[in-house]
Amino acid sequence: MRGVSSGGWATRVVLALVLLAFTCVYPYISVVNNPNENVRTYMTMAIVEHGTFRIDKIVERHGWVNDMARAPDKKTGEHHLYSVKAPAISYAGVPVYWAFTKIAPRLGHPVPQVGAPASELHGWLRATTFVLRLFVVQLPCFLFLVGLERFLRAFSRDEVLRLSTVIAAGLGTNYLAYSLMFVSHAPFACAAFASFGLATRERMLFPDDARGRRVSRAFLAGLFTGLATLLEYHALPVSVALAVYAFSAFFRPKQLAALALGGLLNVGALMFFQWRAFGSPMTPGHKMVENQAFAALHEKGLFGIGKPSFDVLKDISLSHSFGFFGTSPFMWLGLLAIPAVLLWRGGARFQRAHARAATLAWVSTMGLLWITVSAAINWRGGWTVGPRYLGAAPPFFAFGALVAAEIFSAGSTPRRTVARGALGGLAIAGVLQMGVLGALYNTIPESVTRPLPQFVLPLLRAGFVPHHAGELFGFSSPTFWYVAIGAALVATLIAATAPSRDRPLAWIARVVLVAAFAWVGLRPAFSTPEPGEGGDAGVDARKGLTRDWEPPGRDRITTLRAEVERAGPQRACDWYRIADLERALGRVEDADRDERRAGRARGECR
Repeated sequence: MRGVSSGGWATRVVLALVLLAFTCVYPYISVVNNPNENVRTYMTMAIVEHGTFRIDKIVERHGWVNDMARAPDKKTGEHHLYSVKAPAISYAGVPVYWAFTKIAPRLGHPVPQVGAPASELHGWLRATTFVLRLFVVQLPCFLFLVGLERFLRAFSRDEVLRLSTVIAAGLGTNYLAYSLMFVSHAPFACAAFASFGLATRERMLFPDDARGRRVSRAFLAGLFTGLATLLEYHALPVSVALAVYAFSAFFRPKQLAALALGGLLNVGALMFFQWRAFGSPMTPGHKMVENQAFAALHEKGLFGIGKPSFDVLKDISLSHSFGFFGTSPFMWLGLLAIPAVLLWRGGARFQRAHARAATLAWVSTMGLLWITVSAAINWRGGWTVGPRYLGAAPPFFAFGALVAAEIFSAGSTPRRTVARGALGGLAIAGVLQMGVLGALYNTIPESVTRPLPQFVLPLLRAGFVPHHAGELFGFSSPTFWYVAIGAALVATLIAATAPSRDRPLAWIARVVLVAAFAWVGLRPAFSTPEPGEGGDAGVDARKGLTRDWEPPGRDRITTLRAEVERAGPQRACDWYRIADLERALGRVEDADRDERRAGRARGECR
């Protein structure tokens, strides 16, 4: 691998633009907000307000939510409600929510009590959710991308390849969608890859001197290894694989003790939660789920984990609705790391050895994750953006893609141009498919089989965009959202096409290749759904979600209708424009009504 490099102007500009996407958009619809998020928020509230894991009082105040467990008190036998999720994110939210409960009353927003007006309760939950998202998930997940770019400098001096890789991982997968929620899927990626990266980095810095590998890094590797499972129950096999890899780097007595201590801190935190909530440190709450349909699923196999299914494995990988590779074409390139490191003959012998060990480690880890998810009874998990249970995957496959590209490119300008074109173009395809979707709405119904044409484009055409940071400063129009997402798209284009010691013809060739690979990567997103996929049933999702959209009243249909009603007969033909937008969203009754309001034939309006 190449020596450590530094970031140039493009790196600074790209990361600054990406920051806008990670901190300035807030997809949220209160009436359908994901229970996966709400139940974690409830637990954080309960810990701060009542000093308990029991969420009974929070449910009484804010209403029922799915993903709860009902467990008996060991002393009284009385049943109480708990979050069924692994507790790390709820733990992390405690200091943030505590501070929020101290600051908000000073600004005229006290913690509401049971029976408060619905608007007050909804406002408190929404504000709490946004604050927890920003400080617990959004900012840390952005900072992880900054760290990922710095980590990749040890593997490539090529700024174009590095930035395309970071963009593909952070904006071209469901990583962004789950970085905009108070859930654990994106932090799972951060924790798992941080463990892998620490062990890899120490092996590279001290290839022949195991004693030189720092005890502090061993502790952190163990901490992040354990944190993966504290974030996601199904990450246990991932933690085991990462622990084995970390042991290959930190096997000296002091290192090993630090590694174990870091991991055990998370084991203790998990067991304490399970003991207090479910009566035993070894028992998660999945068989006590309050939703009887979910409880029946978790009764099968080992807490809902059965035998691996090839069909599920294929779907979570290849589906153009929610599959990992099917929705993020860049990630295919990660698989090229396997033949690349096996056939690589460049560099020093120890470099080849460590590259092969690292590749074996991440490929094995991801293989275990894929098998685990394919064995889950409830493998899709309901409404989702991409395969949410594969949340750890983006940085690992992105890393593999960079390694493969750097090996392929070494010593050849034409090959480097091809590699830059491929990584840049496929990163663009991923961002357009998954990044824009994640910033628009972070949980879509299962009926959506092609998210970009069936969901994203119709909603954007009609001006349905979510909350954004501009609202804090009185900018209530949708414009600021488009600015934030436009910044992310500009960052993607800079990453793919910024001149970087290119000769003019090489740069032109790269731009052409970027466009070609972007087109190839985007084509499947517009493919016709297979008969078994359900066609364009996403029309029901568009219809339902736009009726409940937040914030209400600023979409193009609403604003255009107000303009036409004020203008009267002179803009009567604009009722057809409104009707066309409504029809594209599945609101056929509304479209028929508004067409009649035009008072003239459509042909007379052309």
